[in-house]
Parts: sequence; C-alpha cells; structure tokens
Amino acid sequence: KASALALSGVARVAAADAPIDEIYTSYSFSSYNEDELEASKGLPNADRKRYEVSTQQAMLAAPPTDHIDFSLEVTHETMSGASPWYTVPDAAGAPIQIMSGPTIEDKRDDFLVKTNYYLENARLGLASGYSSENDYSAINLGFDGETHFNEKNTTLSGGIGMSYDEIDPTDADLYPTRPAHETKQTYSLNVGLAQILNRRSVVQSSLSYAFGNGYLSDPYKQVFAVGGVFFADARPDARHAFSWLTRYNRHIEEFEATMHLSYQYYWDTWGVSSHTLEVAWYQSYGDNLQITPTVRYYTQNEADIYVNYLPIASTGGGEHSSDYRLSSYGALGLGLKAEYLFRTPWLTDIEWKAKLSYERYLSSADLAFNGPSVEAPGLVSFGVFSIGISAAF
Repeated sequence: KASALALSGVARVAAADAPIDEIYTSYSFSSYNEDELEASKGLPNADRKRYEVSTQQAMLAAPPTDHIDFSLEVTHETMSGASPWYTVPDAAGAPIQIMSGPTIEDKRDDFLVKTNYYLENARLGLASGYSSENDYSAINLGFDGETHFNEKNTTLSGGIGMSYDEIDPTDADLYPTRPAHETKQTYSLNVGLAQILNRRSVVQSSLSYAFGNGYLSDPYKQVFAVGGVFFADARPDARHAFSWLTRYNRHIEEFEATMHLSYQYYWDTWGVSSHTLEVAWYQSYGDNLQITPTVRYYTQNEADIYVNYLPIASTGGGEHSSDYRLSSYGALGLGLKAEYLFRTPWLTDIEWKAKLSYERYLSSADLAFNGPSVEAPGLVSFGVFSIGISAAF
C-alpha cells in the first residue's frame, strides 16, 4: 500500500476538479546567504561580503462555497549586504569585481490573492498581487484555467498575466548614471498539456512566452571603460523570452517513492539560451515522513550585450551590461527537504505538516557547456535554509 505522501508526487502534475474542502494555513522562514567574493576576484583588502536575505511567508486558504476557494499569501523580506557593481581589468587584463560595499538595506512586502472557480471538468483561476520595496513597486494580475477530458486522464491548461512596475532608485542625485524614475511592463502567456500514462506515471509539457517592455536595465550597476570612464547599465527596452518545460513523474511502489524528472529550454531575444535539468526523489517512510533529495544542473550562454568592461576610449554608446547574470556560466544545485505529517493529542482534528529544507547552489564558468575563456568575476554561490509549518482543519 503506497502512502499518501508518495502518491502525491505523481498527482502533483494533475489538479482536482473541486475546491479544497478544509481551511489550510502555513508559515515559513528562510535564510539566504551568498558566499563571500573570492579574494582573487576582487581588489586586495576590499570588503568581500555579499547579500543576505531573510524571508517570512504566511498563507491562508479556505473554501467559501462548494465551487470556490480562495487564498491569501503574504511575504516579508529583509535584505542587507553588498552586490556586484562593475568590473575593472587588472594589470593582465583579467576582470576584477568591484562591489557596492555593505550599504544595501532594504525590505520587501508582497501580497497575493488567488481565487478559483470549479466546474464539473474544469477550473478557472484569477490572481492579483502587489509588491513594494524602498525603491520599487509592482502590481500584477493573472488569469489561468484548465480543463480535463479523456476520462480525466488528460489536462489542458493555460494562463495569461501582466505586471506593471515602477522603479525609483535611491541616491539618483549622487550617481549620474541612475535614473530618478522609470517604469516597465511584463506580459506572459503559457499553455500546457498533462497526460496520465498509467497509475504510476504522469507526463506534462508546457510552452511559455514573456514580453518585457520599458526600463529593463539595472540602475545600480555600471559599466567601466578602460581609461576611467563609467557608463550606465544599458539594456534593450524590449525582451521576448520563450521556454519549453517537460516533466515526467513516476511512482515506484516497490520503494514507496516517486521520481521527478524535468527539462527546460529557454531562449530570448537578448541572445541568452539555457538548459535546466532536474532530478528529485520523493522517498516516503510510512504515512508520515517524506525525504526529498534534489539535483539540478543549469547552463547558459552569454547575452549579446554582455561585457566585462569596455575598451579604451569607448564612447559608451549602444547597449551593454557587465551583470554576471547575463554572462556564460553553469550552475549546480543540491537540495534536501524533509516533510513530516502529525497530529497532536489536544487538537486531533488538525493535520499538521512540518517542513525543513536546505539548498546549496554553486556557479562557475567551468560548469557551462562551451564556457567562456574568461569567467565573470561576480558569479554567485549561496545556501538557503528553510523551515515551515502548515495546518489543515
């Protein structure tokens, strides 16, 4: 007999045609810590500390009627530390990362409301959210739905979304490369198909498209030109992005486990293309405990606009960015998550779930397919620790 935890790994791809039948609430805390910049990639005796983020998330979901459910998600983040600013060449021409210094102090509050309406063989969903930081605000709206046919063995899903963002960089009067106020808009579209192959296996494939328009640069980054001139991070004001994601989940009854495999290909009009492979093993121990190790591999080529620094006597015209996230690199993610279901003697009607997880992320040009001859010095490695509790009653 397979446990509910193990079977949930297969069912995760498909959705039910009924709202939740109980009140569900959860809280989680996570701590994100970036590794210090390697000494060889920065200036001698410079501060090498990077970003730290603490995140708290709370969620409440309830079914007000037999055909409707809704949820409210609230996120609060505090951020501090330093981030890559620009790169300069050393005596041999190798790029050296200049950090912003430990001056970043910010917080973010995010609110998201979702509601779903259920038909006999379909679901319609509506979501709206608002996010605010010291120098940034965004409002978003999304609509999604799915329908089931072929005796509910096949699911067709799709969704559309939009976001309107306002950017008001701090200290714009002190740094001439920073704008005082900018806006951008993002539109997204996705469609997917999921198929139950048999009682053990599910496959899903989806296509996504996103269009960004407006100010897509990073106001806090600069590009250095040999000779001591600085230019603003300047990216195209439009970006079309496409991705294809395929998942395969298979339940292995002999081990009371479920294996998840996924592959994603991404391409955009800035010249970036990437591949992501992930394998996760959901191992159940009875009906209460589940341990999930995960391995993820990522590789991308550099954007057309990426430069470590500009050559001497450059006028700075055109589009360019030294943001390491636009460089060519590869990354390896290793994760471990534990979930435990339990009830208490004094609140027997409530089912609790405790979660604990840790992820280690490592990035390097050496991990990329056809990696660059010169690595971006700002590439990041980090660890994320998370703990959470949820209750259904």
